[in-house]
Amino acid sequence: MSNRIECKLHNKIVNGETLGEEDYRTLSEIVKDVLTFMAKEKIIPSPQNYERWFRIFCYAKENNLNLSKSELVDIYFDLYQVKLDKKDVESTGIVERLAEELFEEIQKVLKNVSEHDRGISEGGQKLEEMVSMAPSQDIQKVLNRIMHEVKGLKNVNRKFIKKLEEQKEEINRLREELRRVKEEANIDPLTGLRNRRSFERTLSEFFRDFKKFGYPFSLIMLDLDNFKNINDTYGHLVGDRVLKEIGNILRNYLRAKDVPARTGGEEFTIILPGITREEALMVAERLRKVIANYTIEHEDRKISPTASFGVAEMNEDIESPEDLLKMADENLYKAKRQGKNAVVG
Repeated sequence: MSNRIECKLHNKIVNGETLGEEDYRTLSEIVKDVLTFMAKEKIIPSPQNYERWFRIFCYAKENNLNLSKSELVDIYFDLYQVKLDKKDVESTGIVERLAEELFEEIQKVLKNVSEHDRGISEGGQKLEEMVSMAPSQDIQKVLNRIMHEVKGLKNVNRKFIKKLEEQKEEINRLREELRRVKEEANIDPLTGLRNRRSFERTLSEFFRDFKKFGYPFSLIMLDLDNFKNINDTYGHLVGDRVLKEIGNILRNYLRAKDVPARTGGEEFTIILPGITREEALMVAERLRKVIANYTIEHEDRKISPTASFGVAEMNEDIESPEDLLKMADENLYKAKRQGKNAVVG
């Protein structure tokens, strides 16, 4: 089946080839169709899902196929329930970049056309002055004909400007949709914090910057104590409320540049840029106290969650982001063994 799903536009994008005006128009239409389909069918808007459906819709567009939902799904499963080569998995980043470039190009064209429109208006005013000052009726007739042509040109120009403005708004909506898709792919829907995938990517960037430039940072890993008991006693909806409140606490008690994420069921991990181990221990202790003193009311009961913390600081001996995570996780495990509701680093 993969040999039958050929998308020339997709190949041009992946290969970095220059796209023409018609390519951009087709790209815009395909992206809108894909986003509409994914939203309607409640498909998780991850970059991988987006790329896969983009390829299918591109194939249908280029071959003028009006495929039903069942036909689209059949193609999808025929294609992707088999092992994929790495080259088949692309990111929405390519389409996002193209949307940005297209928006900028429309901005430039719009500016040039608007300047041209002003030039036509100024020329028309000068012609009117010339008509009123013309020494003979014959010259006035010639000038009037020219003025008529100028007005016609101006009307065409205005229609073109209006069309460009509409395209600009359309591309802007596309950019917002792509931004939303990208954000949803990186955000944990329950807490609003980063998800594990986004966190791991960010941690790799901090690790690289430390190795290259020496930028220091520390890590805090926290896990809610006895969280299973909360779910078993009060139900999962209450458990979700507790997780949401932990997310709010992390947002409210951390700096804007800190990076909190939900990296597991009841596990959260925080990157603290520019923070030493000693400082990270103080941050963790403050968070521990805030959580321990926080209560959530449920019917006639008050739920008081606690959390255990593991702290680790990046240093030259650490060879990978995974090693740093392992160090923080080991300290978290020590905190659990010490009786929970504790900080170890």
